[in-house]
Amino acid sequence: MNDPWYKSTFQYSALGKNLKIGIPHDVFSTQRIDEGTLLLLDHLPETNPSSILDMGCGYGALGLPIAAVYPEAKVEMVDRDLLAVAWSEKNALLNSLNNVHAYGSLGFRNIQGKYNWILCNVPARIGEPFIKNLIHLGCSKLNHGGELRVVVINDLAPIVSEMKLIAKGPRHSIYSIKASEFSGEAVPDDILYSRDQVNVDGLILERPFDLGGDDQKRLRVGLPVLIDTLPRQAPPKDFKILCFRSGYGQLPLLSLKRWPNARVVAVDRDLLGTSFTRVNAEKLSLGQNLEIREKAHFPESILPDEKFNLILGELSPSADEAVALSELQAIENSLIKGGDALILCLDKIEKDWVKKFSAKSKLSIHKVLTREGYTVVRLTKNQ
Repeated sequence: MNDPWYKSTFQYSALGKNLKIGIPHDVFSTQRIDEGTLLLLDHLPETNPSSILDMGCGYGALGLPIAAVYPEAKVEMVDRDLLAVAWSEKNALLNSLNNVHAYGSLGFRNIQGKYNWILCNVPARIGEPFIKNLIHLGCSKLNHGGELRVVVINDLAPIVSEMKLIAKGPRHSIYSIKASEFSGEAVPDDILYSRDQVNVDGLILERPFDLGGDDQKRLRVGLPVLIDTLPRQAPPKDFKILCFRSGYGQLPLLSLKRWPNARVVAVDRDLLGTSFTRVNAEKLSLGQNLEIREKAHFPESILPDEKFNLILGELSPSADEAVALSELQAIENSLIKGGDALILCLDKIEKDWVKKFSAKSKLSIHKVLTREGYTVVRLTKNQ
């Protein structure tokens, strides 16, 4: 596949169907099909469904074989990660599955229909409020006689004890609940997903459960290294900033606090991150000059001929060299003359991927700060 995110292709046999599944970098379970998914495929409901919702579909390991077995059924596959959604779409096309519709949704936010089956491989770190909401609101999304069936790691079993145990494996268990046994209403994101608050250079931000790239070392070292390199002077009137991998709003909201007259574009592929960027912008009254864009790959978010004075972001160590090079090229194309990008990466990425890009780039590229395994690189467009 001609895509910088492509990692490998699995030959995948499930439910008596042989499928090809393309796997991208930087999503859940890229080495093999997850054990929980396989267990759930072995313990599907016994009814004959006409409508199925695969919630948290990833690259399609659960929903696609089901779509192949039930070609007359409408199969909706949703995920909050737009990269995963994009690869579910690719894999549906790869296997000529015309009954699949994949789209982005944070929880049930964009889900309008009702279903015979709702299936979910529950994220291990998503938090109890989400799991309870999945059960109660999920039941209200079922047709008469429908069933919500989930797979959870065994440690989460007490949270879903109101459901019926269907099967138990070495590390995962399957639970089920029928329509009308519970009902619920949508819960605001800042209640449903909230984990705690963090202080980012004086900004108190709400932080959600289960958002990638938010480990303690990155918060303690990585993000402060990048913040320490930010320009100190006041920007000109029409200063425009792009923040990619914007998470729950750390860099875009800090930029707006420092430079209230700047225009900031925040881009992330995770709808949980963009949702909490909105939550935090509203709580801090920093949303006036903020635009949030949701794309699987941040270069896709940049408009034709759009230019930025400053670009802030991070190269993902769990992606790949091809992804990093495509992102660095997008940065080069999108800076105004005299513009700068400040990019956080691991030391080893700077020594490998950034050096390779530097050899062919027209940008001036310099390492400006290194601390405890993290490096900030400045890319300047001089011509």
